[in-house]
Amino acid sequence: MQSKPLIRWAGSKRKLLPVLTQSIPKTFERYVEPFCGSACLFFEVNVYEALLSDINFELINALSEIKVNQNIRESLIQIPDTDDEYYRIRGLDPDALSKAERAVRFLYLNRYCFNGVYRTNKAGKFNVPRGSRTGGFPSQDVFNLARKKLYNTEIIVADYTETLRKLKEGDFVYIDPPYSKSEKFTGEYGPGSFNIENLPVLFKGLYDLNSKGVKFLFSYRACKDVIELLSKDFTVQTLSVKRHISGFKTTWNEVEEILVKNYE
Repeated sequence: MQSKPLIRWAGSKRKLLPVLTQSIPKTFERYVEPFCGSACLFFEVNVYEALLSDINFELINALSEIKVNQNIRESLIQIPDTDDEYYRIRGLDPDALSKAERAVRFLYLNRYCFNGVYRTNKAGKFNVPRGSRTGGFPSQDVFNLARKKLYNTEIIVADYTETLRKLKEGDFVYIDPPYSKSEKFTGEYGPGSFNIENLPVLFKGLYDLNSKGVKFLFSYRACKDVIELLSKDFTVQTLSVKRHISGFKTTWNEVEEILVKNYE
């Protein structure tokens, strides 16, 4: 496991990596993540070919630049870790920057923002305040390893439905959508994010993947109806996970989540 995550992400499965790595199939040809976020499972396992996608352009651009630009970390550590600099960089127009500059802006804000949350206002501008106790950037070795792992990886901006349609027999897909308790946008991932009303479409997608011979591992918060539905045809495992999106230790709690897979 990496000593420090390359990208911080609200809802990351980093703490579940020991379970997730034991749950992936023994054989597959291509690894796929349609809600890649921090892609912590991808960076943890050894894969030859992969496809990472997300609807978040800033995230995908950053991963794409890490893949090809060995100077990203050097640029990041040159920027002061101060309140003034954080809000100056947050106020920059990303559309006016080069791809490399845009990646540096995203990674800097991601490292020093509150709890790794990605949130935008109605105008599409990132508006998360600066956090505390965020730590510094991972070592150059972590960036080098990430670049090596991304070498044979396709990285695209895409809705999950678009990505799932690309899959074929021999693929393995890890599906980890944002967890929402309502149909309304919760503010944690940005407008257009996955929410409860998308679940029926995703469930149909799981059955479509199964019929095509695609192996999938699906994680979500434990819901009685979801467990009853999916356990009819797939293997469902329930886990207790500590969630701490709020940032206050007094409100951290254990929640039930599920892992669903269609293989032994």
